[in-house]
Amino acid sequence: MRRINIAACSLMLLAAASAPAMAQGNMGGMDPAQMVQRSTDRLMTGITLSATQSDSVKAINARFVTAAQGAMTGGDRTQMAAMRTKQRADLRATLTADQQTVFDKNVADMEKARINRPQP
Repeated sequence: MRRINIAACSLMLLAAASAPAMAQGNMGGMDPAQMVQRSTDRLMTGITLSATQSDSVKAINARFVTAAQGAMTGGDRTQMAAMRTKQRADLRATLTADQQTVFDKNVADMEKARINRPQP
């Protein structure tokens, strides 16, 4: 009986501790625009963009944010993955060959980190 009580108390404590994290929603309370900017910043690490490239990146991100907001309400992961792939392809197309090499490395690093991330 004592073990059951300990297990029940442990579950209640775990549920109480996870409530704030669940209340934050997506990515610790970031809106889609913030998430896209954070991702783009990581993708563009080590890359210096020209003014024209920067404008193109902003336009690509604006389109992606609009599309992502609609997809997030449906919770369709495959649709989000397809949109992310398209966004990365569009971003890559704005870069020079040398920049694309750095971009490809950044994408690989992000994917490796995503795969190695502990699951909740």
